[in-house]
Amino acid sequence: MTEKEKIFFEKYKDKMSKIIEKKKRYYFNIKNEDLREIADYLFNKMKCRLSICTATEIYDGLEVLYHFTDDTTGTYYNPRVKTNLENPEINSITPILEGANWIEREMYDLFGIKFKGHPDLKKLLTINSPEFSKDDHPMRFKRNHKAKGERQKVKGKR
Repeated sequence: MTEKEKIFFEKYKDKMSKIIEKKKRYYFNIKNEDLREIADYLFNKMKCRLSICTATEIYDGLEVLYHFTDDTTGTYYNPRVKTNLENPEINSITPILEGANWIEREMYDLFGIKFKGHPDLKKLLTINSPEFSKDDHPMRFKRNHKAKGERQKVKGKR
């Protein structure tokens, strides 16, 4: 672990859980309330860039995985934030990092995750699609409560 990595993990050790270390990659869970502070530190203090963010529906909610890269070392820092299925909401990092604007809009469009504090949160990919209404989020599954564990596709093609 480099000195820069040690400083980062020491500073935020109380705000992280389930830290997984792989070759030049660190995955860790954080709370939504800590997202902006950690993203700000990675971007502005450590000079990492946001490579991408990904959303996934998991058995008990939705998660967003951020991929910050330190291009001087090739190391990735991957904070993960979970939210619920009923009212998915995560703090936006767009006010800190303008490059997150479109990817947050895409995750809102496809998964229905509301990014609190986003300056222009609206659909991006399905906005003019006749197959999807304003309330459709095509990457989400509807739960079939009669057959526990089974999932059904949401209206629309995928």
